[in-house]
Amino acid sequence: MSLDWKKESSKEVYYKDKVMVLLYHDVQKNLKVGASNPSTVSSNQLEDHLRLLKNRGFHVLSMGQFVEFMLNGKDIPPNAVVLTFDDGYESFYTEAYPILTRNGVTASNFVVGISSDLFNPDAELHLNWEQMREMKASGMGFYNHTYNQHRTVHSTTTGSQKPALMSGMYLEQKQRSENEQEYRKRIFSDLMFLQKRFEDEIGEQQKLLAFPYGVYDDIVLEEGNRAGMRLFFTVEEGINASGSRIVKRINAGEAYVSADFLWDRMKTFFEK
Repeated sequence: MSLDWKKESSKEVYYKDKVMVLLYHDVQKNLKVGASNPSTVSSNQLEDHLRLLKNRGFHVLSMGQFVEFMLNGKDIPPNAVVLTFDDGYESFYTEAYPILTRNGVTASNFVVGISSDLFNPDAELHLNWEQMREMKASGMGFYNHTYNQHRTVHSTTTGSQKPALMSGMYLEQKQRSENEQEYRKRIFSDLMFLQKRFEDEIGEQQKLLAFPYGVYDDIVLEEGNRAGMRLFFTVEEGINASGSRIVKRINAGEAYVSADFLWDRMKTFFEK
């Protein structure tokens, strides 16, 4: 059942000139209660979350509106919310997209480019470019989650694995770790390559980056800036005010996050 966002809903103002960004990953139609499905919600949960937002008087912004607010201070309605998904799972097309479309709201997905280019029989299915083209035409957005840095790497022959975006990796052929110049080049080239893949497949996209695993440091920010990234999306929870390029997001995408749980979590940030 679709929600009529024009019908009467709460007129209470919880916050002004700020935006909450919700974070999801995977959506499954038949998610068993208690099952071990990290970063996954059921289709019914997503419907419940949208019903909560509508009934409580929230306004779902497009990514374009959010970027204009964050960078240029463009006016937005009170109780503004943005919906984001990470990792580019195919369930965004098969499960989330019909729900979002039926309810007249848009969302954005930060995709890992290599997962859309190369089929991995051992991994969960990811979006293909044709699906993204269709959804983009309906207002959904697709942005940078790196081309192939959503993984861990060894920084030495015996060292523990670390997130690739934040660690110089061990080069087997050279029998040494990357130096800083090589490490920086890898990050910059990866980000630019995914932007080129976007341009080739679905048209030019705004340069927005969500950090794999939510981790970053000064070098990542510097190379992201050099690649032209306008906003950086983290997993740090909070509410966002205009003028910052670091975006906080509230994790709504776990099986335990009922609509009531999400409402209670959101309320903790109203006055911050």
